[in-house]
Parts: sequence; structure tokens; C-alpha cells
Amino acid sequence: MNKNKFPEPLEALLLVLVIFSGILLLTITIGVVARALDLSSNLDRNLELLLFFLESLFLIIPWIYARKRGFDTVALFRLGPASRQVYYYAFVMGLSLIVLTDEMERLIAIFMPMPDNLADMMKPLYVSGFTEWLIVLTGSVVIASVAEEALFRGFLQVSLEKKGDVTRAVVLTSVSWTIIHMNPYWAIQIFFMGIFLGYIAQQVNSIRPAILIHAMNNLLALLVINFEIDADIPYYSFNGHVSPWVLVIAVAMLYYSIRGIGRLPRPRPTPPSL
Repeated sequence: MNKNKFPEPLEALLLVLVIFSGILLLTITIGVVARALDLSSNLDRNLELLLFFLESLFLIIPWIYARKRGFDTVALFRLGPASRQVYYYAFVMGLSLIVLTDEMERLIAIFMPMPDNLADMMKPLYVSGFTEWLIVLTGSVVIASVAEEALFRGFLQVSLEKKGDVTRAVVLTSVSWTIIHMNPYWAIQIFFMGIFLGYIAQQVNSIRPAILIHAMNNLLALLVINFEIDADIPYYSFNGHVSPWVLVIAVAMLYYSIRGIGRLPRPRPTPPSL
């Protein structure tokens, strides 16, 4: 294995595009076949649950590709460990980002109410019974967080970093991550969170804290959807928005976590591409 070898940026981008296109095509095909066969509601629901595991391809395919090409998978996917301090700052950052993106959504809703098709897209996230909870939690929280961070903050961002500016790599990776969600209504929030996921992954040279933040966000979203938590929570909300004092605390927490991460000893970076 050549430990100094990484994919070219175009090579990495093309692989991301191929994986995304393949998953999209497979999802559409399954949906068309299910409707054509007029499947029962139970079978249709089983297919919806099965689709949660398709995101694992975001990790499986690039992992196989990297192994075949002889790339250093630990460095390429940023699988190295992170200290307890890093996880602590990641947790603080995750809480702050959840609050800030919540307010972003509330502001966007003033000018553009949530479209009906977005509500339809979230229907598979509604669960009933222990088995469905287990499947959806595994798929949307665990698999989605690990696979997406490995592909984007690992495989793609590392490839871009080795051939250009780190800031540009973080931004381009966040743009790519936003596009694959195919959700214009949440595009700003997704991009915003992606910037900080890329930042922390690059700073500590590990995707593990980014996985934690990603999983926190997905878990809270899943709980809010299923338990229909009121948007106007006492002390948290004010006139349909996040309370100013909560926003101030969230901004302070974000600043605190960034400062804390910046002061930690920097890990040995992945070697440059030859």
C-alpha cells in the first residue's frame, strides 16, 4: 500500500456522483416497481425501511474502491481516534448548531413556508413499534452519520485538501453534501452545518467528532418528528423564533467550542499526495 497516495479531486468527485446517482436510480426503480405491482401497504412500508440502509453504500463503495487502488484507508477516511476533549467540544458545538439551524429554518419559513412535498419526504421517518424504531434509528442516525461523514469529511474532503486550499476543500465538500440531500428548503442549514463538520474533521484529523454532531442532529430531528414536539417551547422560543437569550448562548457555545478545538494539540496531518 502506498500510504502517500490519495485520489485526485476529480476522481473523488466523480465517485461521489456515481454513488449518489446509483442510489437515486435504485430508489426510483424500487418505487416504480412497488407502484406498478400495487404492493400492499405493509410491503410498501418494508421497502421504505429497507431504503434506510442504502446510505451504507456511501461508505462501502468508496472503501472498496480505496482498497483496490491501494490508498491508505485510515488516512483517507480520517478514521483516527479523537480525545475526550475533542468529543466534549464536538458535543457543545453540536448543541449550538442545532439551535442556530433551528432559527435559520424559522426565518426561512417567514418568506417560504415548508412545501407539501417536503412533508411527504419525511413520511418514512414516522415510526411505530420497537422494530421500526430500531430500523429507523440505525439507518437515519447511525448509518447515515457514519457513511456520510466517511464519504464527505473523509474521502472527498481529504482528496480536495491534498490538491488545494483547506478552506476551499471544506466549502466544496459542504456544497456537495448539500446537493446530495436534494432539499432546497433546508439547503442553507445543511450547508452551514457542513462547514463546521468539515472544520472539526480537518482540525482534529478525524471524522469521529463530526459523526457525533451529525448523529445528534439526526436523532433530535427524528424525535421531534415522531413526538410532534411543539415549536413554541417555553423559555426556548419567543414570538415564533428561538429566544434571543438562547441564540446568544448558542453563539457563545459555538465560539467556545471553536476556540477550545483550536487550542488543542494538532494531530499529525495526513501526508501530501505525491
